[in-house]
Amino acid sequence: MEPIFSMPAWLRALLANYMLWALVCALAGITTYSDRLQYGDMRSYWHMTAGWFFGYLVMTVQSYALYMAYRSHPAWLATQRRIAVGYLSFVALCWPAAMLGLGFRRCIKYDIAPTLGNSWRYVVTMNKFEWFVAYVMLTMAFGCVVAMHLWKHRQQQGRQLAEAQLALERQRLAALRGQLEPHFMFNALSAIAAMVRTDDKALALDGLSRLGDLLEYALANSTSNWIGMEREWDFVLNYLDLQRLRFGERLQVRVEGVHVLDDGVECPPMLLQPLVENALRHDLECSDGISDIAVTFARGHGQLKVQVSNPLHAHQAPSAGLGIGLRGIRARLQLAYGGAASLSTSRQGNRFVAELSLPWSAAA
Repeated sequence: MEPIFSMPAWLRALLANYMLWALVCALAGITTYSDRLQYGDMRSYWHMTAGWFFGYLVMTVQSYALYMAYRSHPAWLATQRRIAVGYLSFVALCWPAAMLGLGFRRCIKYDIAPTLGNSWRYVVTMNKFEWFVAYVMLTMAFGCVVAMHLWKHRQQQGRQLAEAQLALERQRLAALRGQLEPHFMFNALSAIAAMVRTDDKALALDGLSRLGDLLEYALANSTSNWIGMEREWDFVLNYLDLQRLRFGERLQVRVEGVHVLDDGVECPPMLLQPLVENALRHDLECSDGISDIAVTFARGHGQLKVQVSNPLHAHQAPSAGLGIGLRGIRARLQLAYGGAASLSTSRQGNRFVAELSLPWSAAA
């Protein structure tokens, strides 16, 4: 929601400049007020503070003008040499006017006509320490203005860099999807081809129909960064139904803990299917028996754990795809979650185990 009243940048700068100088004058007023009795000065604290503010009014205007000048010409802060030239120019141009401002203040304090001549006569006879104080105040004003602009410039550079990195990561993610979708289609079409070779037209037509449903999901979510994990699991179940037309009763999958997906965790689309496909290939395509694929969902310590395992066989699975399944998952996890998600693989006894760990509220 946008704010009802948006203050212009120049007005915010003006108010901030005024408040900083008001704080300086308030501190100066405390110093003068503490010494008032020593010099017989019976003015109130507020009277003294107002006097300092009037004396520093010229410097207040000068510092605001400096801020706006650098805001309009940020290139003047591009190098140290330019900053040094700016500082010398600022002091040379503003120091005499700042001293005259202090002279006007003294004229009013001692009931002298606040003319330019009277103010200048006071400046000429002024204690050299007051000259030094004015110089220090101008230097501090210049330093604050320059520091503010440099900080804002660095913040802007940081935002631009972050936006560029985000755009690059999105491009890399799109490239990974461009690899993953043909990979999935290639393997699914290989399954359909295996059905066609059985010369069972009804089975092949059923397989093509199911393939159409899977491709519809893949295309519908090709531009989405996140999707509900329960929908992703439904996609995997449809993929298993397609493979079951090919392998029949040999394809058996044990599933535990799927109820935890009802809590609304999200993930990048097409994240689970390569894990299940990898397990299927290294089980059914390595033996003639019934598969023993296990999928387990569990929640703990703010993480969703998805474990997919299959038995190890003496023979390796044939090279039926592009070989990018697990590599693609790891790359997508890095882009989507940074270091907050992981995919680990290990051998546990006579089984190969792939475990996916996702932050529960990563996309919230």
